[in-house]
Parts: sequence; structure tokens; C-alpha cells
Amino acid sequence: MGQNEKSEEFDIVLTRGEATVQKTVRKAKKDTVGTGSDLRYLGLIGEVGFAIAIPIAGGVFLGVYLDRRWGTYPRATLSLLFLGVVVSFLNLVRIIQAIIRKE
Repeated sequence: MGQNEKSEEFDIVLTRGEATVQKTVRKAKKDTVGTGSDLRYLGLIGEVGFAIAIPIAGGVFLGVYLDRRWGTYPRATLSLLFLGVVVSFLNLVRIIQAIIRKE
């Protein structure tokens, strides 16, 4: 076992017919302190935040710019805001599916 692993032992009693067998089973558990798992979750939070915020904010900023340029206020802003929300939702679904596949 590695340096960060701890073991847990427990007994199992198996009965088959008249024979009884007792086995000691060792189960290894990884010690997650200091292995970077905390940073993994922090990175995951950041990834979800950016996947939601960037498309929405980008849509609004681009929509405001286009509305000022073409004089179509608020059509482009609202359209691109809605598009940003849809893209954010799709990004969130993609991230959740990736998490489920890994675990």
C-alpha cells in the first residue's frame, strides 16, 4: 500500500453447509488529505462558474454593442442574452455528464 493509504480490517464469516470459514478482509482507503482532491473540487466550481457566466455576459455585451451600432435597442441584447442562457445550460449539462462518467 502507498504512503497515503490506510487499511481497515474486518472479519467475514462464511457458512456453506456444515463448514464455517472465517476470513479477515483488508480494505484499503485512500487518505484524501493533501492529495489534491480539494483543488479538484475548487477547479470544478470554477469551471461551472465560467461555463455559466461567460456565455451570458458575452451575449449581453455583444448585444449592447450591436444595438448601439444598428439602433435596434433592445432586440439584439435580449436575443443574445437568451442565446447565452441556452449555451450556459448546454455547457452545464456537458460538465455534469463528464462528472458522472468519471465517477
